[in-house]
Amino acid sequence: MYLTLALGAFVAASAAYYLAALAAIARFKRRPPTAVRSPESSVGVSVLKPAAGSGRGFAERLRSHAAQDHPDFEILVGLHPRDSEARLAALAVRREFPAVRIELVTCPDSRSHFNGKVALLERLAERASKPVLVVNDADIQVPRHYLRTLCAELGVPGTGLVTCLYRGESGGGLAALLEAVRISAEFPAQVLVARWLQGVRFALGSTLALRRETLRKAGGFRSLRRFVGDDYALGANVAETGLRVHVSSVPVATRAGRDATPARVWARQLRWSRTIRKQRPAGHLGLAVTFATVWCSLALLVQPATLWPLAAFGAVLRLAAGLSSASLVGSSGPARTLWLVPVADVAAFAAWACSYFGNSVTWAGRRLRLGAGGRILR
Repeated sequence: MYLTLALGAFVAASAAYYLAALAAIARFKRRPPTAVRSPESSVGVSVLKPAAGSGRGFAERLRSHAAQDHPDFEILVGLHPRDSEARLAALAVRREFPAVRIELVTCPDSRSHFNGKVALLERLAERASKPVLVVNDADIQVPRHYLRTLCAELGVPGTGLVTCLYRGESGGGLAALLEAVRISAEFPAQVLVARWLQGVRFALGSTLALRRETLRKAGGFRSLRRFVGDDYALGANVAETGLRVHVSSVPVATRAGRDATPARVWARQLRWSRTIRKQRPAGHLGLAVTFATVWCSLALLVQPATLWPLAAFGAVLRLAAGLSSASLVGSSGPARTLWLVPVADVAAFAAWACSYFGNSVTWAGRRLRLGAGGRILR
């Protein structure tokens, strides 16, 4: 009896969450658009692109940044000396777009820092010449109107930082495909539910767009050196200044390459989950309600006669929210991969559960131990 009540409660909580997710997505879609041809949309932008360990496909992702319709921007690519593949890709894109300033900046000592990516960003920011800085991860691909939209949204009074929802795209392999499905069919909904219920006090590595003076008030990149979740920490720092973190109307894409082996995908999922547990412990625990297909399946296995109506309702809501979430971020053919959502949820549930057993993560070939708040410990 108690097990039936517990499973029923989990399924009901998941169903309520996905009702809220559908409502949050609908509210986000109804937002009035920001004028992307306003004077603010033409302000100068320095794109800071840390490319260390970027892997295959970096040229295509960098090319999407060089092909922007923005009138005044530059791209600074941060590299380690050993990143020969990314260097060659950046040089090829620079030859393809001679009118765009694309500078390659090497940071030879970044591995000695707690967060090597932040060390690159500090170096890139020193070389940047524009008033607005836009940072995104090496695996991010963007649409042509990306910079104009970010600048227009950043120009709204009270806005301190603009971040972007993103979709997952798989370069091949079941593990990468499951990760892409989970990213597209779940993560946007999580962000928008948080935005609706408590406001956005974090940012996503898909995009961090802010003014130089805002970065300075928020403590600069230097304040992020000891965090794995530097994107989250920067958003929290900006929110602490009293400025708003805005979720952009333009989604971007993250693409896992063919080198995304199951072991690498698992290590990344576990790193994300453990980092969230350290930075937002209550929010991480609350993620239990996002595993609707897990709870619904258990309910049908344990007590099908009693719980099947509730389990069916929860499963339908989960799939509906997944389809709506994927469509919102422009995922191609979300209905075609919707059948993979339950499998992706089980894999995500495994990473979530395992995140409570240990405090270490693997990142950029290094094993790091995390302390309170997601700080990297020696």
